[in-house]
Amino acid sequence: MAETSTQVLDVQQLLLGSKGDVAQYLLLRQAQGQSLDQRRRLEGLVIELMENPVADGKPLAREEAALVIGVGLWALGRLEEAIASLTAAGSPEADYFLGQCYLESGYFAKAAEAFERAQRAKAATKRLAAYGEAEAVAKSGRPEAALTNARALVRANPEDPAAHYLLGLCLDLTGRYEDAIAAYEKALSLDPNHAAATFRLGSIEALRGDADRALEHYATLAEAQAVYVNALINLGVLYEDRREYEKAIPCYRQVLRASPNHPRARMFLKDAHAALDMTYDEDRQRELERREKLMAIPISDFEFSVRVRNCLQRIDIETLGDLCRLTEEELLGSRNFGETSLQEIKEVLQARGLRLGEGREELIAPLAASAGGAAMHGVPAGADEAVLAIPIADLNLSMRSRKCMDRLGISTLGQLVDHTPEQLLASRNFGRTSLNEVNEKLARYGLALKQTPAPEEADEDDDDIAPEEEIVRMDSEHETPDEGE
Repeated sequence: MAETSTQVLDVQQLLLGSKGDVAQYLLLRQAQGQSLDQRRRLEGLVIELMENPVADGKPLAREEAALVIGVGLWALGRLEEAIASLTAAGSPEADYFLGQCYLESGYFAKAAEAFERAQRAKAATKRLAAYGEAEAVAKSGRPEAALTNARALVRANPEDPAAHYLLGLCLDLTGRYEDAIAAYEKALSLDPNHAAATFRLGSIEALRGDADRALEHYATLAEAQAVYVNALINLGVLYEDRREYEKAIPCYRQVLRASPNHPRARMFLKDAHAALDMTYDEDRQRELERREKLMAIPISDFEFSVRVRNCLQRIDIETLGDLCRLTEEELLGSRNFGETSLQEIKEVLQARGLRLGEGREELIAPLAASAGGAAMHGVPAGADEAVLAIPIADLNLSMRSRKCMDRLGISTLGQLVDHTPEQLLASRNFGRTSLNEVNEKLARYGLALKQTPAPEEADEDDDDIAPEEEIVRMDSEHETPDEGE
């Protein structure tokens, strides 16, 4: 993911040091999107707080712990879990993020109610909650009702880009696109990095049919540190409309790194892979048809010398395909056939992008590939290379399983299926529950872990560890229970 700033936000400081400051909590989304390490660090902090709600060595009060955990879950995009935690917190700050969760989930009426409760908070949070309530009302199908509040917020806060964005949104949803564009551009003049205004401008351009302008706006968001899910989804769709599937796939993967369970991203990624494969297959089929026609051309269509023509007749060569299956050595071994005749044939073939011997390679290659595929444990013959290249992050594994993958340096499905169950179980804190999870995920792709070869009969004086001792040693390394994966 491209970074637009050298500033790296500290997720721990934002989560545990903000002390209820909503504006600081809001930065968590950007912080966790700066890198995969940042996201994993935030995930780890949230899990630790769930198990032991302590900050700076002091236990957190129940409501405070529920707020902090809920905010962390919101930043990670785990909205359902966040809603449950924030509901238990029962504070204005928790209500604000509860409103954010409902807003992002499409429950606009509930979002408006939560933002209204949040306005009991101090001034800074109250203002943000007022913006949130107006946005929820506008998106609930009542943009005209929110428009009055939006204009009042602009008059009260003329230098606040959020107010101008909100005005643009209300105008946008009532179909007044020119006025909406002016409001969005005003927001961007005050804050060039205002993501929501950039996104809505892209949406308007797409609605107008100007895909190039829409793509520019969405691409700007794709390069930002934070992960703007809807912008990346829309960008991927635009690329797909252009049949640029190889550009669409990274957009969906970027969404899934930030939100592993995002249903549309998972579905669109699968469809983009299928479309890419289909496009590749169509191109390949056209190329095969062209080659078949070329290989079927009779030798008699070419003005070979009498010596070459007589030689080819003696060895029953009737088409270019027959000729391409011969090697130079085989031709030179033919009676009255020398280097001059060989060069004559090679020139004819080169003019058509062909060469001696390639017809034989086409016959041998599938057999070799089949034998090689069968020899790979866990990888069925003919396994799709695109599937083997799928990142481990796309499997949406549990935290414990992901840490095992990191320790073993496994980053793709192809690398994973090159490991045996025993190798995974030998990794710290990786137990049977994790192994079952990995097997289930691989089975969805028609893959399996490599099987341990049957042990050969040991020599009488073999000093290796006996199988029973090895099992005991492995079990002793896995005393940590797998519960909670």
